[in-house]
Amino acid sequence: MEKYPNINILLNLPRDYIPKAEFVLRTYCYILRLSPKFIYGNHFEAAHIYYGESTDQDYPLRIHFEPAAADFFESDQLYPLEKVNFCRFKEDWVPFLFSLGGAIFSFTPDACILRKDIIASGFYFLTCWHEYVFSLRGLEGGRVDYKESLQARWDFTELPVVDVYTNILHHVMRDYLPEFVRNTAWRENHPFALSLSHDIDYWDFWDEATQKSTLDYNLKSFRQRPLRSIYKIAGHLLHKKLCKGHKEQIARLLRKERELGQRSTWFILAKSDFEDKRQNYIQDLAVQVKLSLQLGAEEIGLHGSAEAAFDIAALKREMQVLQELGISVKGFRTHHLHFDYQKSFSILEEAGIEYDSTLGYWEHIGFRAGTSYPFYPFNIRENRPFRVLEIPLIVMDTTLHSAKAMGLSPLGGRRTLKRLLKVAENYQSHISILWHNNTFDPIDYPGWGALYWWLIRRALKKDAWVCTLRDVWEEWVSISY
Repeated sequence: MEKYPNINILLNLPRDYIPKAEFVLRTYCYILRLSPKFIYGNHFEAAHIYYGESTDQDYPLRIHFEPAAADFFESDQLYPLEKVNFCRFKEDWVPFLFSLGGAIFSFTPDACILRKDIIASGFYFLTCWHEYVFSLRGLEGGRVDYKESLQARWDFTELPVVDVYTNILHHVMRDYLPEFVRNTAWRENHPFALSLSHDIDYWDFWDEATQKSTLDYNLKSFRQRPLRSIYKIAGHLLHKKLCKGHKEQIARLLRKERELGQRSTWFILAKSDFEDKRQNYIQDLAVQVKLSLQLGAEEIGLHGSAEAAFDIAALKREMQVLQELGISVKGFRTHHLHFDYQKSFSILEEAGIEYDSTLGYWEHIGFRAGTSYPFYPFNIRENRPFRVLEIPLIVMDTTLHSAKAMGLSPLGGRRTLKRLLKVAENYQSHISILWHNNTFDPIDYPGWGALYWWLIRRALKKDAWVCTLRDVWEEWVSISY
């Protein structure tokens, strides 16, 4: 049995829509560990999957094509909210666009018609089409507004719709194309993957000036919140002033990951003129030495400034800073998740970045591009995929605990992460998590460091592949090339 067998896909579509359909079908095939072979026209006897204009020809699997979809993606319109069609699949209510009402499947003894256009629907989500349209309307580039997304409007942020569409294909193929059903487990037969990363926004968050201002604040607020102020003052005194606990935070984090047999990806700031001077740590010689000693053997990516995500010159300057320290920059995540899909991927591609892990919402965990799996984003202007692999960001610690985002307690965060683990198990998919190094501070973020360690142990207990982002990149390149 071939490792990644060729599957014949017949496309009978308008010319400009073909690259879009191929992009989505390739994404599905990589997840299903298949190698797609595309044929064009209205008939091919040996086709396994047909997608295109209505036909009377029999093929094992036909996917409904709504002709209006091809014209829609030549416009700059949002998909109408009232036309989103929800249908139940397994345990989930799944949204479909450009689709027929009623049941998902129509069966005959020898063939199946998939009545939902999972190709056009997949393209809408994988391209973050909502964001694209807003960008064309002159909205300033920066952190995307989660509340404007289709996911937020219809409350399916925590459902990876593209993963579900792929699972629908897999479900049909078991009966109608069983010879193409493959084990979609991750490396060494693991049922799902959990990738670990840390953004180092501050090498030393608690400098002397910050400690003094925090002390002053707690003294002034003593009358309003006496117990909390006493806890903070005593905790900061013991942990930071006397024990210098924050100074060895990264070393302790590395040591504990090693005890669990794990590694993670570290994103380092490389700009030296941030308004918050604590973020200009890359210019400090003592930090450079520590960085080399502590993280020299780790995978390091560039935690690009907001400018680096929109300006190729700024990106190359920051890459050069790390390169001069002997760090080969392959991965990228922008600071504060400032990112414009079309502009930023163009810049990353030009700079030779191999993978990005920025596509996540700041205000809510979940699936900004509709998927948990790595994928090659799509260049709408040039009608082709970008040559940068996106490894979507699913969970960020700040999103969970910030009052400006989800505002959860560590216990609420645990419940939320349990739900995501269940989703990953159901769809044999992937969760990428970001935990900032300062979130491990036991005084200011009590319980949040413990939640990180709980998640890793829980995933290992479920036989997940716990890995770095670079590991995910290597796995996906081996599948897609």
